[in-house]
Amino acid sequence: MKKIIFILLSLSYLLASIDYSIGLNDKIGFIGIFDKTWVKEQEYGESYKFVATSFLVAGGIGYGQKHHFLKSKNFTPYLSISGFGYYVLGIGAVGGLGVSSTLGVDIDIIKWKENNKLIFQFGLFSGYDIVNGQSLVLEGDGGPSFLMPSVNLKLSLK
Repeated sequence: MKKIIFILLSLSYLLASIDYSIGLNDKIGFIGIFDKTWVKEQEYGESYKFVATSFLVAGGIGYGQKHHFLKSKNFTPYLSISGFGYYVLGIGAVGGLGVSSTLGVDIDIIKWKENNKLIFQFGLFSGYDIVNGQSLVLEGDGGPSFLMPSVNLKLSLK
């Protein structure tokens, strides 16, 4: 029974759209510069599963939801919430379970065919590792220690 439920959930995301992004990710921050996301449209916005990496030195996998405040033709403000497992390799390998939230905006730059588009995304990202008890944010000089910008370019294929 568990296998059947797992297969049905997996297939439901195979029928969804796929997004590829590069930049300071709105789901996992600097841990995943390159990201692949399986998106399922919902009435509130979208739910998604993602895998992300930063040149194999860091990366993660997770699930989240994006709630749209307003859905217009080219401009969509949103709030996203994600949970993920991550790793960072270096002199000492570190892993953990993180939660993140982003308040941001999607701006459609180019659209082609039916629903394919190139999107510019930016916003404010906050992340926390619940296992290690540390912030997943790169602090700026003189700025808030719990926020960082999220800026990326996303290719959405449906």
